[in-house]
Amino acid sequence: MRLVIYTGKGGTGKTVSSCATAINLADKNYKTILISSDPAHTLSDALSINIGNELSDVLSNLMAIEIDPIFEMQKNYDSFLSYIASTFYGKGVSRTMAYEMGMLPGMTQLLSLLRIEHVLTRSDCDVAVVDMPASGEALRFLHFPKLAGSMGRKLVGIGGLLGGLARLFQPLSGYSGQLGSFLNQEADIMKRLENLGSIMSNQSITSLRLVTNTDVFSLKNAKRALMSASLFGINVDLVLINKVDKTRYETKKISENIPLEFYPVPCRIAELRKTELQGIQMLRDHALEIFNDSDPSNVFFQGKVYALTETSDSVTVTVRLPFVKESDVNVIKDGDELIITARHEAGHVANTVMLPLGAIGMKLLSSNLSGNELSIVLVR
Repeated sequence: MRLVIYTGKGGTGKTVSSCATAINLADKNYKTILISSDPAHTLSDALSINIGNELSDVLSNLMAIEIDPIFEMQKNYDSFLSYIASTFYGKGVSRTMAYEMGMLPGMTQLLSLLRIEHVLTRSDCDVAVVDMPASGEALRFLHFPKLAGSMGRKLVGIGGLLGGLARLFQPLSGYSGQLGSFLNQEADIMKRLENLGSIMSNQSITSLRLVTNTDVFSLKNAKRALMSASLFGINVDLVLINKVDKTRYETKKISENIPLEFYPVPCRIAELRKTELQGIQMLRDHALEIFNDSDPSNVFFQGKVYALTETSDSVTVTVRLPFVKESDVNVIKDGDELIITARHEAGHVANTVMLPLGAIGMKLLSSNLSGNELSIVLVR
């Protein structure tokens, strides 16, 4: 089985690219499932077919689903929501507001992950394509199953992660019986998270694909996602530079330099369309533009783009640079960015590395190029 996940800033075209990939796979006779975990849920618009919270037939070999975490909570985890809501309701908050407050931060992402695991393990699909929310938080939750699985061995399972919070509220509530009902689900939830974690961390199974446009904001979003993926051990195997207006010289030039910023991850370019991509045939054409004759289920790249090494007072970020000499490299730190300028066969190019949160407050100490690897040392 292959799991292909698309993410990118809103408006970059990640949903239509997810749909196009799934259609191309189905046309190649792969049993394919297309999953939207993005609350915006635009699969129906892109496919021109009504898609809901249960698997729907789209084509021969292709089914699709739009995950609704609120529906998932009510259907499968209502005991937990009821317990948390009761703590607020018992203190004078209206019932409607209590249930709104009961959806704790991160719960929608967790429920989406559990639903994805349910779909993956209970289907006989060859490839699952996931349209993921466009945020760093979503990437952190892709790492959550692996974290929860390891913590569950050492601590007390999901009860320690969520049930602990529920216990915190217990003295405030007269509905303590509902806590036991939730904790009874603990073993099953931990097993499913651990299973999904093993899928996510297997680089021969799971690939993250970044979708960006040529504007600064979507590029920074993609670079930040690339750093997060490196930190969390999720393999990025492809970058799609989408909506490129090749009639404009400046945009065309930018699109030619962008692959150097994501090196060594391969990049594909798709041109800006005059009309919105919608419907099966237009999505088929989009997939052909992206992949040409290659198979979208391939792992196009495997390995870490960034390596981070920590000591008690420093962090070393290692970046791969193509075809440069040490005398041609300059590094400056600007807020949450490392800006690397180098002389390349294509001319002077700049590569921006988005720093992880723990390194933003550090100072740049030194940089050293060895082969095609540039090591940058930051100190506290």
